[in-house]
Amino acid sequence: MIFLVISTELSTLSPVAAQVDFMRCATGIIDHECAHFLRKRVAYNTGLPPPDDCCTALVEIGKPCHDAFTQFKLKKHDYVGTEADLLRRSDEVWNECVNVVEFVFPPAEAPNHFY
Repeated sequence: MIFLVISTELSTLSPVAAQVDFMRCATGIIDHECAHFLRKRVAYNTGLPPPDDCCTALVEIGKPCHDAFTQFKLKKHDYVGTEADLLRRSDEVWNECVNVVEFVFPPAEAPNHFY
């Protein structure tokens, strides 16, 4: 029975996220206001979507750091709804921010001299 509980818990952890200290990887990149937007959206399902500059910072720190924040909230039981709700909202915010960054900074086209 203990093995089942442990394996169930570990199945929700991204192996990389479990090893990342989100406080360290976000320091100097995610400011207090951006962290507040992300926390409200992911953990508490409230507030507005993060602003474009916040999304840019989130994508800059990377998915492992974002996932580590989510895992921290899971361990502390500091969120609204179920574990599945938190994980879904986390993925939604990540995908929204990736879309914002791709829209604001689209991939560069190849120079014409290759044609």
